[in-house]
Amino acid sequence: MPSLVISPVRTFSTLMSIDRRKLLLAGAGLPFVASCASDITLLRDKPPEVLATDLKVCSAAYVVLRAGIPGSPVLVSGCADATAQADAVFQAASLTKPVVAYAALRLALAGQLDLDAPVSRYLPNGYKHFQSPLKRGPGDAHDQVPGSVLRRVSVAQLLNHSAGFPNWSGKPLAFEFDPGQRWGYSGEGFVLLQSVIESIGQMDLAAHVEQQVFQPLGMADSSLVWRDDLEARAVHGFSALGFRQRVRFPSALAAASMLTTAADYARFMSALLANEPLLSLTLSKPIDVDGPLGLQWGLGWGIERTEGGPCLWQWGNNPGFRAFAMASASSRDGFVVFTNSDAGMPLAASIAQRVLPGEHNAFRFSWVA
Repeated sequence: MPSLVISPVRTFSTLMSIDRRKLLLAGAGLPFVASCASDITLLRDKPPEVLATDLKVCSAAYVVLRAGIPGSPVLVSGCADATAQADAVFQAASLTKPVVAYAALRLALAGQLDLDAPVSRYLPNGYKHFQSPLKRGPGDAHDQVPGSVLRRVSVAQLLNHSAGFPNWSGKPLAFEFDPGQRWGYSGEGFVLLQSVIESIGQMDLAAHVEQQVFQPLGMADSSLVWRDDLEARAVHGFSALGFRQRVRFPSALAAASMLTTAADYARFMSALLANEPLLSLTLSKPIDVDGPLGLQWGLGWGIERTEGGPCLWQWGNNPGFRAFAMASASSRDGFVVFTNSDAGMPLAASIAQRVLPGEHNAFRFSWVA
């Protein structure tokens, strides 16, 4: 495979400025996924080890939870020369969002955050919106979102993606639809939530999550910013064209910057599933995502309605990485898987079929690829 490292700023700016479906068709800047969302379920009967070989996924690690208790991490590799280990460190991509949501809901349960309050209560002077997620320094392009705009959005709407903001915006932040009107996946909404949490805790998000989540849960291999001590175990991602990719986030990004291992993320899921008040809050205020597929979104997680009860789920998609987490809120069975390939998502459908047998329409959702 070529060893070219793609510029992270170019890749992320492409992510923000070009429609995702056009990218998938054109292959410009974003990885081209060999199988569309509907194809993922067709591959679910193959074991993840076989899929890794078929799809040339060189490094993947997953952990299964039974009744909320994590098992040992399992390493999967489809490449003969792979050197990754079960405690490999991956980009969690959007699996960052449930962790940030967990931190926010802890504040709500402690009485420090009102989920129904307007965002302006916590950011009365407005919000500094950076127009590139990887360029967040004092002189980088930004705009100021006034308090009058923030008064229209509740904290809960940031968590369930109904605030009306775009996924990413390389220009001044503006509504795409009226807040609360419908679901619209938004990384921008979670970065705004980041500022709310930072305002309450009076510290940056990376430090807050380290103190309030990672340390209490024993997640020593997790961080919202790059750490040099993780270098030896941090895997590179690979695009469908074979390019090596790695983004070293210099500052926390609530939507996408988490580095972690499968074992650490399973510890987080176990803690969430064991915390009845927080789990109930997560499942509250659901908004429809795709009615025919039975998909909704709660406060920080997708909700898949099944005969056995609701399942929490979230996908992760950074250039060169695919990740997926799912758990039944009833049985507390679930799993998390991280892969270092744009082609890695079918492994998640395979594992889901073995851990939570049955139909999982989350893998038919258009954004999961």
